[in-house]
Amino acid sequence: MQRMKELVDSLSIWSGALVVAVVSGAVVWLLASMFPALRKLWVVIVPFTVAFCLYWSPVWLGADPSEYHAWALVFIVPWFLAGAIPAAAIVRILQKRRAQ
Repeated sequence: MQRMKELVDSLSIWSGALVVAVVSGAVVWLLASMFPALRKLWVVIVPFTVAFCLYWSPVWLGADPSEYHAWALVFIVPWFLAGAIPAAAIVRILQKRRAQ
């Protein structure tokens, strides 16, 4: 658990954004394929959930939460946007593929 906390703690705003983008894209592709009626909802819910969980995971793994509250929006918002953009692109691609 300590190694996982250190790994997540070491993420910068850019590397965290990359992780959120990749994970969000993969999860949205899977969910939009399985539940196409909810695909627009997945574009918002999945990236926010991934960004939120990634940011707060060090606290859940035992880190001191005192500084995390002050920096939450600085990290979660850009990470959410980094995940929402590829998620929306994947939903758009799946929509076009279904229309054909």
